[in-house]
Amino acid sequence: MLKLNDYSMAFDKKYQNYGVIKIENGSVRLYESQINYLTLNTSGGTPVAANWAGENVIVTMADGKVRKYSLQQTYTTH
Repeated sequence: MLKLNDYSMAFDKKYQNYGVIKIENGSVRLYESQINYLTLNTSGGTPVAANWAGENVIVTMADGKVRKYSLQQTYTTH
């Protein structure tokens, strides 16, 4: 059984290497190929911009708050 501390807190390299992030229908999608993607949990806000920052994704929300995602469900607000 894996515990939270048993793995690195970063997105899989396949998303980082492909490098494409799109905001579609109010969701942030990290692509690993032309058709496969991971959707970030952006509940509680509307994303207006998103980009890679090393192994993390920085998402700017419509209310001006900036979220730093380290995993699909994990972010800190700046």
